[in-house]
Amino acid sequence: MDSVGGARPRRLDVRTWSRRRRFALLALLGVLVAGGPLGTDMYTPGLPRVIDDLDTETGLVQLTLMAYNVGLGVGQFAWGPISDRVGRRGPVILGSVGFALAALLCSFAPNIGVLLAGRVLMGFAGAAGIVVGRAIARDLYSGAELTRVFGILAVVFGIAPVIGPLIGGFVLSVGSWRSTFLLLMTIGVLLAVASAVGIPETLRPELRVHGASAERREAWIAPLRNRQFVVSVLILVGASTSMILYLSCVPIVLQRERGIDVVGYSMLFAFNAVGVLLGAQVGPWLSRRLGGIRVLVLALTLNLAAAVTVALSSALRGPLWLLDAGMWFTVFAAGICMPLAIGLALQPFAKGAGTAAAIAGGSQLALGSIAPAIVVSVVETSGVVLGIAQAAATIVTLGLVAVAALSARGAPRARDLGDAEPDLTEPA
Repeated sequence: MDSVGGARPRRLDVRTWSRRRRFALLALLGVLVAGGPLGTDMYTPGLPRVIDDLDTETGLVQLTLMAYNVGLGVGQFAWGPISDRVGRRGPVILGSVGFALAALLCSFAPNIGVLLAGRVLMGFAGAAGIVVGRAIARDLYSGAELTRVFGILAVVFGIAPVIGPLIGGFVLSVGSWRSTFLLLMTIGVLLAVASAVGIPETLRPELRVHGASAERREAWIAPLRNRQFVVSVLILVGASTSMILYLSCVPIVLQRERGIDVVGYSMLFAFNAVGVLLGAQVGPWLSRRLGGIRVLVLALTLNLAAAVTVALSSALRGPLWLLDAGMWFTVFAAGICMPLAIGLALQPFAKGAGTAAAIAGGSQLALGSIAPAIVVSVVETSGVVLGIAQAAATIVTLGLVAVAALSARGAPRARDLGDAEPDLTEPA
């Protein structure tokens, strides 16, 4: 039997599919992967109302965002290995149904404790779409084509934070924050039906990783021995930390600190989210010319400069456009980093792709939520706090990447752990 990340059995040949079928599958995968931001972005415009309605503290309501992200992170560690063992379709369908049920629980939450629990469950179930959607893409594509496909998926992923707050703002204009969760429940049901109809089983039987075996253990260990995977995931965690800080703090900074109403906030949030969409398209284009890891480091450097702008413009009470420019470039940099880092992390692994995706995506959200959770729990939210926290997270990430790169200098590439495909860390 092939070792994890070893010789590549023949994939489903998507080139024989019609253009319409390929487009439909990629669109569905994009929506599944975008379930994460939808579960947050549609909800954030209503945070101030949740505070008042449940008569609770601002920090506790902000923790509902952290709870969701923790669920997303932990859930990926479960769904990825499950999908490597039983296949891709079942976990996607089950996760979508669970997402819908958890959203229903949130809509009827009588207090902040139930809402926090519901958000964790909602994130855990929604993680199936993220990790298995990425694994399906890895089942079907490889090499530079995989990077291109992740760029396409990132278009749908990037649309979610654009339309999410707009939809959330509209729902709040005609209903309560609870109505947002009823809409998310409906989306979960539709995704379950669409997945059952539109997703084929992409994991070949000979690529499945079984039970408590040496093969299973290797599926977990192999990514951690691969330099490209480790560096990519470190950058992914850093970019996600900055993005989660933004998502957690921006409703309070713009609505309560700057006095913007719900409609204005939704419009401004959607405008900023365009940065994610543009970044996702710029990343693959630059990586073909400069090399993937170089592009990721440049994007982190841009994130650092933008975070400093956010902190200074807030401290000096600068104009709103300057504050928002800093925010826009932090999410633009995250838009470059996240899909490109995921593509680079998964590129070496044909077998065990679900587990590799679980480690990458689970680390992205579980580790990426730690600093934001500490910040919103300990420090009062403000634009200064947001900028300083983002800058600190980026500096730590750049330091860890430098250490990882120096420690691996002179070491042979882990060719035995991955496909014999082009190394995407270097320009073509």
